[in-house]
Amino acid sequence: MLWLESLGVWETPARIGLILALAVIARIVLAFSIRKTTRAILEGARSVSKNGKGSKGNGERVAQRGKTISAVLDNFATWTLVITVIVMILSELGVDVGALIAVSTIVGAAVGFGAQTLVKDVISGIFMVFEDQFGVGDEVNLGTVVGKVERVRLRVTEVRDQDGMLWFVRNGEIINVGNGSHGKSL
Repeated sequence: MLWLESLGVWETPARIGLILALAVIARIVLAFSIRKTTRAILEGARSVSKNGKGSKGNGERVAQRGKTISAVLDNFATWTLVITVIVMILSELGVDVGALIAVSTIVGAAVGFGAQTLVKDVISGIFMVFEDQFGVGDEVNLGTVVGKVERVRLRVTEVRDQDGMLWFVRNGEIINVGNGSHGKSL
């Protein structure tokens, strides 16, 4: 990129601007790809349901699961991109990112040991989503909370009970799941 070097004192701001512009483009492409993949999954589920190969309500179930997985992938893609952009900008500003990455690895390991419940919640959330234990719109009994799932995140699940109370249940604390929406029409 010889043209950037010809900018003189504006070279670093131009590089940072280029990084940010490419990050915005990458974010748009990732969001589009995630939506397109989710849409393809949903269309496949609808065709299976229309052909009578799936159980009644199966298409709706896959639609809910697709929305949940889409939200999780979108969140993961956003944070991965943000962290990458921050490291690249710090590198352009002259910060030794090798040392920063080494220190962040050590701090990450220490935080990982100290935040075992957080790690447990996130891992449990990933497995719950991919194992299709429940999804947005399902009527569930989580032992301590009974209600309709409004949102599934990696760390917590939001459930609204019959009284209208919104409960935030840590995924690592969910031992048993009763799902009243599996296998019946929604």
